[in-house]
Amino acid sequence: MRIPVRGEPDAFYITVGGAVLIGASIAVGALVGEAVGVALFVGGVIGAAIWELSARDADRPRSLREAAAERASGRPSPRRRVLVIANRTLAGEELRAQLRRRATGGVELRVVAPILASRVHYWASDVDEELEQAQERLATTLAWAAAEGLDASGTVGDPNVALGAIEDELRLSGADEVIISTYPAGKSNWLETGIVERLRDELEIPVTHVIVDPDRALASAGPLASAGR
Repeated sequence: MRIPVRGEPDAFYITVGGAVLIGASIAVGALVGEAVGVALFVGGVIGAAIWELSARDADRPRSLREAAAERASGRPSPRRRVLVIANRTLAGEELRAQLRRRATGGVELRVVAPILASRVHYWASDVDEELEQAQERLATTLAWAAAEGLDASGTVGDPNVALGAIEDELRLSGADEVIISTYPAGKSNWLETGIVERLRDELEIPVTHVIVDPDRALASAGPLASAGR
């Protein structure tokens, strides 16, 4: 199944398409009959749902592998790079323990914190609050890394689309390993999208999935941890 909203263009097309369908249904209902207008709207929604469930993401069949290969073909980095994908779990001790272990060999850590925006906020381009939360979590994590003597840098990723943020970072800087940190199944929307499986299927580098206990993460990070995914 394809990812329905990969970025702002997808959100725009979905919003415009929904508005056109609603407008057409109202117009047909007024001109022909209310029942016909309702039928048109329901049929359009069902048709879109069927297409979404059956369509394959044809424009991104091997995007992660291609992004990693593109960077690997350039000048190799003299240091091992570990790409860390996390947001709400950045303060989790399970993740930080993994980062400490990686850093003992002089590894360079690159942290990407995708913005965790609701679809309503994302479509309305109203992600200021979520952006601020992601930036604060990232800043706290980088300050912790500096205090631990770890070489780490980071950035905030594309709203709602962790795969897009990972692809961008792989293409830009490359990686020798990816660590993705989530809450357990049932508490993480990222897991529901199959992101871990896709990373492991497409990438030829190690992919480590770190599961962080929600209660411990909340206790460590305070109110910020409860806002997001």
